[in-house]
Formats: sequence, structure tokens, C-alpha cells
Amino acid sequence: MSNFIRIDGGINFFYEDSGTDGLNLSNYTTMVFIHGIGFNGAVFRKLFPFGPDHNYRIVSLYRRGYAPSSPWTEEEAALFMSSDPEDGKRFLRLAGVQIARFLLEFAASQGIPKYNKEKRTGGIVLNGLSLGTLYSQAVLSALDSLTTEELGRLETYLHAILCYDPTSITFGIPRPALPGPTSLWQSATLSEKWALFKKAATSFYVHTNPYSYGPADLSTGKPDESRPPSLSDLPEQELEQMLSLEMYATHDRATFTMDFEAFRFANRRALFNAEMARYLPNVKVRIVCAMEGSGLFIFLVNEMERASKDPSKVFGEGAERAREFKTVRLERGNYFVFWDEPSWALDQFIACLDD
Repeated sequence: MSNFIRIDGGINFFYEDSGTDGLNLSNYTTMVFIHGIGFNGAVFRKLFPFGPDHNYRIVSLYRRGYAPSSPWTEEEAALFMSSDPEDGKRFLRLAGVQIARFLLEFAASQGIPKYNKEKRTGGIVLNGLSLGTLYSQAVLSALDSLTTEELGRLETYLHAILCYDPTSITFGIPRPALPGPTSLWQSATLSEKWALFKKAATSFYVHTNPYSYGPADLSTGKPDESRPPSLSDLPEQELEQMLSLEMYATHDRATFTMDFEAFRFANRRALFNAEMARYLPNVKVRIVCAMEGSGLFIFLVNEMERASKDPSKVFGEGAERAREFKTVRLERGNYFVFWDEPSWALDQFIACLDD
């Protein structure tokens, strides 16, 4: 099933929904996914049949610009296309507030169960993928922009945020000097860039030592050619239904060109700012990667593990241990593990919330 949620400003968010069949209507949990770059919310459909096994309702949100959700206005697009870090900060704050208000309107319109801390049932788990993690993190960094009433309601539902395969740039961490498609990127056409990205995301990799903090131990440029990439058996017609090359070529790529300081500022507010951590202090944060994916994703998780011990070593002076978070490594799978092994992947997403 699918529907729209309308928030202030006449903004419509489209979502797909596994529904409530087979769930205990008094205490089911809702997991809201935010898709990444180029692929729309349809990539999470294979998870839908497995929600009832855990009493979970699965919702896949289509980010703005991905039809049929509302496009960004010219004024909003100017913020993420600007080289001014203050414009980037304003965009991320705006994006975070809008996602938070989607969650509130969805919870109210659907009458979903509130979170029961003792029984660990009900409420909302927000799960961002790749570029989608930018928007889930933006929720945490923009909590002080919500009204007191909105914060109070959000606290009764939102109890966890998962960031699956985030990129270093969107977390405000400089990209490491790793081999891979970067050397070809500057001269590539748009279609060639899409092909390079798709290959990197769907391939499997073998790493010398995925637990190492040294980038040289991580593989990014040489996929495991003995294994077929994810989505390789998907008919082209079905694949096209999951794509938005227009968004890949415009909004999503432009987002990565925002001033680096805007990303760093937002992530520090989300996780490493004691004042901000007073808002929704019980929200769990899990930063997750799959061990057979690109080394770029594993590098980010390893850096965040370092930051959990001493934030200043990664984010500089003033970064402090504030909001609790943990890093999680899935023992197998790549970026598309939720497509290749949907039942197992959902098991892992839920299990990583255990303390």
C-alpha cells in the first residue's frame, strides 16, 4: 500500500507501507526507511513481507524530489547549491525539521502505538541508507527548531535512528585517499558516473582487514569479480521503476557539493554536542555497515568508532561525548544486503538495537 503525508507548507511526502496485516495492533513497531542516492523508496519493498515476523511495520519514505513526493522549491534548492556554509546549515536544519514533521504526522494519522520503554515495543525506528543518513542525522541536529509540543510528541514515538552505509562526507569526515572510481570521475560523462556509482554500490569486496583504522586495509577499487553484483538478475523494467537518474544528476549530486563545514557542523550537533543531546536523550543511534561492501562505508564506521572513544580526534577541538551511539558491522552482505537477503537484513537491523 502507499499514501501521502502532508506537512506544513503544503509539502507532500509519498511513502510505501507494508501495512498492519499480521501485526499486534496494540504494540507493533514502525521502521521508517529513507533511501539513498539515485534509487527511490521502492528498493525496500523486499523487506515488507518479513515485518510481521518481528511485529514490525515497514514504511519507505520517498525523499523530496523523488516523485511523487513534492519537489524542492527554487529557494530551497538554492540553499544546497550554495557554496556558503551558512546556507548548507540552513538546508540541513530545514530537511531535518521536515522529516521530523513527517514522522509526527504519520504517527498521528495512522494511530501507531507509542513507544513502551519497558517492553521495548511500539514507536518509530528511523533507518537511513547512504545519503538518506544525512536526513536522519539532520533530525537530531535540528531538534531545537521544533516546538515544545512537537518535541513532546516526537519523544513518545522516536526511540532509535539507524544509519546504514553512510558516507564520510555527509558525516563531516574527509574522504580518505582510497583507490577506486575517483580517478575516473572528473572526466566521466553523467552516464559513465552513474555506471561507476552503480558498480561500486552493487559489488562485493574482500578487505585485508575491515576492522583496521588504516584505509590501506580496505578495498574500494577492485570488486570481487567471482560474485555477481546485487540487482544483476533484476529485469531492466523493474530496475527502472526504482531509479531516478534526474535526481541523481541534479539534487543528490549537488547536495554533496555543499560546503564541507555544513556537514561537519550538523553531525557535531547531532552526536557531539551536550546541549543538543538534552533533546530526546533516550534515542539510540546505531551506525551500521556491511562487511562485504565498499571500503568507503567501512572506513566511516571505523572512524565513528574512534570518535565514540575520543570525538576530538575525529571532529576536532570542542567535540565532546554527548549522545550515546554504537557502531555495528554486519558479518556479510554489501550496500544492498536488504535486497539480497531481506529477512536476514531486517533481523540484523532489529538486533542491533539491543543494548
